[in-house]
Amino acid sequence: MVDNESVKEICNRIKEDGEKEIASILDKAEKTALEIIKKAEDEKNRVVKEILAKAEEKGLVERRRQLSGVQIEMKREKLKIREEVITSVMKKVRVSLENVRTRSGYSGILKGLVMDGIEALGGKSFFVFVDRRDFNLTEKEVIPAVLAGFDGKIENVEIKELEKESIGGVKVGVPGGNVIYDNRFEARMYRLRDDIRNLIFEEIFSLEGREGSGSA
Repeated sequence: MVDNESVKEICNRIKEDGEKEIASILDKAEKTALEIIKKAEDEKNRVVKEILAKAEEKGLVERRRQLSGVQIEMKREKLKIREEVITSVMKKVRVSLENVRTRSGYSGILKGLVMDGIEALGGKSFFVFVDRRDFNLTEKEVIPAVLAGFDGKIENVEIKELEKESIGGVKVGVPGGNVIYDNRFEARMYRLRDDIRNLIFEEIFSLEGREGSGSA
């Protein structure tokens, strides 16, 4: 299990590294989303007026039926727009995380991720799986710092290359064990995907939600 402090630590580090870029992305995404929603609302109003004009001739029941169909379609359209914006922002966040590898604090982030895995699995000997681009950094800086951090309680840490490339982070395992503690950036994004989605919904659509009083 990941303790709350370790999750907060890595999230804060990632946030600090990409804060300006992500803030800019969210701002642009919000403006784009609101523009699309405004156009959709204008189109809805135009369609509703046409329907109302025709419905007057067909009676109240038919009018209500058609209006209900328009409202359902608009809800579907808003949900579609939201998902498109979320997908775009998530891609930008991934790009931002990919750039963390090139920054000076990356070895410290790797150290924290390795220590998280060791503490979660327990034991004295471990395997640490890293992207081939991180192998030398892990061998020369990260593992010595990890061993020093545990003050002699860890007997051995063997470094191995991941079979597939990773945008950053590590996997930690124990000899003869079947459990792998996946602390890669993409794995953390996956585990925190609901929180990230909720954050994006809140940041981008809070204004539209207040104006529409939950109409979506």
